[in-house]
Amino acid sequence: MGFNVEIKCIESEQIFFAKMNRYSFKLSDKKWQLDKENCVYPHKVVDIMPTKMKLSYLKTLAYYASEYSSFYIQNINTLFYKWFGAITIDTIDDKAIYQLNVYLGSERNYKLNLIKAFIIKWKNLNYPGVEATAIRMLEKIKIIPNQTGDAVKRRDPNKGPLTETEFNNIINAVGKFYHEKKIQCFLYCYILLLAITGRRPLQLISLKAKDLIKNERGCFLNVPKVKQRKCFRKEFNMVMIEPFLYDSLSMLINQNQAFVEDKFSVGISNYRGELPIFMNLDKITETKRIEDFLYDLTTDFFHMKNSVMSKLLKHFPSKFDVRSERTNSYIELNARRFRYTLGSRLANEGASIEVIAKALDHKSVNSSMIYIKNNPDNVYDIDKRLSAFFNPLSNILMGIEIEENKNFFIKYVSDAFFLLEDTKEDLKCLTCKKFNPWRAL
Repeated sequence: MGFNVEIKCIESEQIFFAKMNRYSFKLSDKKWQLDKENCVYPHKVVDIMPTKMKLSYLKTLAYYASEYSSFYIQNINTLFYKWFGAITIDTIDDKAIYQLNVYLGSERNYKLNLIKAFIIKWKNLNYPGVEATAIRMLEKIKIIPNQTGDAVKRRDPNKGPLTETEFNNIINAVGKFYHEKKIQCFLYCYILLLAITGRRPLQLISLKAKDLIKNERGCFLNVPKVKQRKCFRKEFNMVMIEPFLYDSLSMLINQNQAFVEDKFSVGISNYRGELPIFMNLDKITETKRIEDFLYDLTTDFFHMKNSVMSKLLKHFPSKFDVRSERTNSYIELNARRFRYTLGSRLANEGASIEVIAKALDHKSVNSSMIYIKNNPDNVYDIDKRLSAFFNPLSNILMGIEIEENKNFFIKYVSDAFFLLEDTKEDLKCLTCKKFNPWRAL
């Protein structure tokens, strides 16, 4: 009862603004809507916290909600809910941090990174509930980074990169059913953009009409960055697309403009550039006045929800009978598999790690290493190349055609180091007093 009075008296009039424009909340709100996709329920955590920590947690979380992505805030709130639900905690000290690390185990130890900065900020803001010993324990514990890309390494038929046949089956089906008018233009464009650009769903959903560009150099999309804690549509990367996809996206934008103009009975040519390419038509229908529409046009409010697009993508193979040749089942389809596929294709074509990182819009090359490490195709290629070296040696050791295999081995080494008979005299190493030639086999 005392905590509720404190919330109402001290914080009831203060409004906190989420990082995404348009969204705000009060500490007393049970639900904090942080953008069109995500909301958090911090009072589920507060209800199981000691009284002295409740307001501190809400204030720190509110600060984070104004600075960081909604997905990050969701993860913090979820981890605190599990932590305080599993362990009795009076204050966040070294013991509480140690218990959390044990609770997470080695496989989930990386989740400490989720709350490490949060707890340090809590302490630095001088809110009660966090002891200095907790910070020291967090610094002491070795946090193992999350091991990503396991599905890529294992070539998982349900989660890993698509095979060439699977990829072509999907693309062919998308084109076929679009031209038969069995899927809408927005889904056709969305799947092709995922396949061709390898961009994240939120990047594509954040696109506006003005991001579609055509000039003397070709057709492009100015794709917004969404990772690395960027603000909504503040930084971009230009991606080249094919003319046919440019035409399809232009058609989709025309459809969106016509829908809005029909809804409000007014022309919006001056605002065409701000129209979402992937538009939530239901939100448009619910909007009463053109003034309200224009007010929210610069935010994410009218952009399609990622959850809606993901669901349509997931059910596409079963709806249109698109199967995997590996499992003979419907292909399990999601945006991540398209990214895995593009990265794997580039690696197989010999692209550098820097090229792969740029193609997938990774912040650093570290996330792209998975495509060139433990690649079965690379293993096969290495094995094939080294067999000429090891096969003669193994045959010699087993007593099989010793003289012939000795000649094979000597020829391989000579060719590898350019030790040709007519050039030996020109090699300085052969006349060096420190040179020790291999003993003849």
